[in-house]
Amino acid sequence: MRSRLWLLLVLMLGLGGCQTSHSLKPAEVDYQQRLPAISVSVMGAIPAGLIRDNLRRRGTFEQVQSGFSVDGYNVIVMANSDYFGWQNIPMGLLSAMTLFIVPGRATWDSQVMFHVSRGDQPLAKYRVSNQTRSWRGWANPDGGQYQHVQRITDDFIAQMLQDPQFKAQAPVVLNSH
Repeated sequence: MRSRLWLLLVLMLGLGGCQTSHSLKPAEVDYQQRLPAISVSVMGAIPAGLIRDNLRRRGTFEQVQSGFSVDGYNVIVMANSDYFGWQNIPMGLLSAMTLFIVPGRATWDSQVMFHVSRGDQPLAKYRVSNQTRSWRGWANPDGGQYQHVQRITDDFIAQMLQDPQFKAQAPVVLNSH
């Protein structure tokens, strides 16, 4: 009896983060290509710092900063999202009562528009949607929340790299001779 109980406990802990699914497929792009520096402003539920950090993470943009540039490239991000996950509170409380041994179901649903401009002149709009379903527990405390935002920003970068008006450039290789 005890061995079955331990086996059940180990399975619950191990499976806590294994079942994360996203509606948005991973972007298949060479992130070594270069894009110009951008200034990013965010409106909506997803934290601005998290979006900027995820855009910096790939190293595709020469620079990612906050605010607005009069003569440079600007990205205004409009996020319609349930990022803070109020809908996940009841299952989170249930999981907390078991010291997060029993994982709780977590969902994240976002529709994000990226408006790209040069100064005040609009250049392009990119729309990205992602629905994430996951289990939040001891082995997966964020419930796929950060992966959710990473998929969104990665897809935006991929769309921008594929857009001919931004002329993505191959990385510069320095000759070491």
